[in-house]
Amino acid sequence: MKSAFCAAGVGLFVLIILTVGCEQKRPVAPPQFSVRLLTSPSVSGRWETAAERGLGLIAAELDADVARRRVDDGPQGQGQLTAEGRQGVDLVFCIGVGFEKVLYAEAAAYPETVFVLLPGRARAANVAGIEFLPEGAGYLAGVVAATIAPAPRAGLLRGVGGPWLEALERGFSAGFGAHHRRAVVETEHGVEGVWALNVTDVNVALYASDGPEPGVMEAAREAGVRLIVTDPRLMTDFPDTVVAAVDIDVAEAMLRVAREVRDGTFVGQVYSFDLGSGILDVAVNSELDPALLEAATVAMEEARAEVTAGLIEVDRLGL
Repeated sequence: MKSAFCAAGVGLFVLIILTVGCEQKRPVAPPQFSVRLLTSPSVSGRWETAAERGLGLIAAELDADVARRRVDDGPQGQGQLTAEGRQGVDLVFCIGVGFEKVLYAEAAAYPETVFVLLPGRARAANVAGIEFLPEGAGYLAGVVAATIAPAPRAGLLRGVGGPWLEALERGFSAGFGAHHRRAVVETEHGVEGVWALNVTDVNVALYASDGPEPGVMEAAREAGVRLIVTDPRLMTDFPDTVVAAVDIDVAEAMLRVAREVRDGTFVGQVYSFDLGSGILDVAVNSELDPALLEAATVAMEEARAEVTAGLIEVDRLGL
């Protein structure tokens, strides 16, 4: 009997040792990929919303631990950059130009964290910038306007926004001019500008703005001035006024950068997205008169082929 108990005890001891050994050999799960989004008051609501979509896309497709924080452009922003670096966050998107002043100092202190400025041209070993080259998309918008306008006159209605709008305007003027030998592009501003365009018999205009100013869309509807806008949501809100929209897929741009950081292939650089990248495009309103819709779509696709093939020269196309 004593021998049986001894044998059982030895077996139990061996089982415990084997169990402990197995537990010690279990692979340790790698830490979850972590991404943070910092936005500053200098960012318009449109860009902030787009960046939030990007964060959601990264969480869904890369199984990332994500969080967003609103901070100011001064000490609070710098303090948050420091906090993210100390916590060992993998990737921090900084949305707004105010971050650029303090970005390099903080990035150098935390080389294991990647900081990405949007929009921006920042570049270092662990710093990247994202910029959009909208001339090509602007060219397509000009072609759409030339197809819809009954006369060789178009409008450029300027609103509030970043420097990227200037490049968009250049592309628009080039695209419109390429389809009219004696093209005239009238430049105006705000609500009063809508009525000024109406007086000069302009009925199609590019509304170059990061966010619609109060009354502009309503004035355009009343004046009969049809707009190409820079926010696709306006095409849904004003289907009778908006004929096309320039679309920048900020979420996809963020996801592409995040993939490289997660996969360990990131190199500090400026990520430049143009018409050929698939990040920028122009969407024509499907509610247009069928004949106009077909004509605008065909003309736009022909122009797209020419631009992406390098046959169209617009300043800083980046192709």
